[in-house]
Amino acid sequence: TGFEAVQVAAAAALRPGRDWIVPCPTDLALCLAVGLSPLDVMLAVFGRASDPASGGRQAPGAFGSRAARVVMTSAAAGRHVVQAAGIAYAAKVSGRDEVTLVCTDERGIQSGDWHEGINFAGAHALPLICLIEDWARTEGPIAQHSYGSPVDRAEGYGLAGETIDGADFDTALAALGRAADRARSQGGGTVIHALAVNLTSKASGGGLRPPEELEALAGQDPIDRMRRRLLDAGVLEAADDEEIQRDCARVVAAAVEEARAAPSPEGPRALDNVFSRVQEHG
Repeated sequence: TGFEAVQVAAAAALRPGRDWIVPCPTDLALCLAVGLSPLDVMLAVFGRASDPASGGRQAPGAFGSRAARVVMTSAAAGRHVVQAAGIAYAAKVSGRDEVTLVCTDERGIQSGDWHEGINFAGAHALPLICLIEDWARTEGPIAQHSYGSPVDRAEGYGLAGETIDGADFDTALAALGRAADRARSQGGGTVIHALAVNLTSKASGGGLRPPEELEALAGQDPIDRMRRRLLDAGVLEAADDEEIQRDCARVVAAAVEEARAAPSPEGPRALDNVFSRVQEHG
C-alpha cells in the first residue's frame, strides 16, 4: 500500500494485547505486526467458519482479534473513529493504562464521525492516537482541499498533531512513540498525518492503474527501502534476505492451502454472535 513502514512502527510503539487497535481495511501490515497470523488473514479471504474475526461473515480487510485487541470495524470511512474514542474514554474513566490507536484515510477525515471522535478525544484528553494514512503524494492533497491540514484541525480540537513521511520507519516510530508516551502520561491524544505514495493497483478515480505507472513507483516501496538500507549497512546479508523471502512465501502458501481446505460456515450458524437469543416465530 505504501504505508507498511508507519503501520509496523505503530505496532512497535504499542503493547499488543494491552493497547487497543481500531484499523481500517488497508492496515494488513499493522495487524500482522500485532499478532494476527497469515492463516487468520486467509481464513477471512476464503470466508471460512474458523475465521477468528467474523466466522466468515465479513469481507477481507475487516480485521479483528480478541487476543490482540484488534477491533473489527465498518467499511464506512471515518465511522470507527467515534468507536475508538469510546474505547479510550472507557479506559480513562476506569483508570486502565491503555492506549487506543485508530487508523483512517483521507476520506475518513472528511466525515462527521471523524470530527465527533476527535472533538470528544480533545475535550476529555483521551489516550487516543489517530493515524491518518494519506496518499496525497500520489493523488494530490485530497485531505486538504476543503479545510487545510488535518493537523491544524486536530490542534483546534485540543490534540497534538504531526505530519510525517509515512514511508520512513524511523520518523514514524519516533512520532508514534511520542504519541504513545503522551497518551500514557495523561497528556491527551495525538493526530499523526502520514503521507505516502499509493502503491496499490487501484486508481483514485476508480479502475486499475497501468502496470508501467506502478513500476515507476516501485523504488518508493517502504519494505524495499528498509531492505536496501539493511543490506547497505551490513545488518542483513543477501543470502539471509533471500532465505527470509523464501520463508515468507512458504508461510503464505501454507496459509492459503490450509484456509482453502477449511470448512465453510453453516447456514444455521448465521445468527451466532448477532443476537443474544433467537426467537422462533410460529
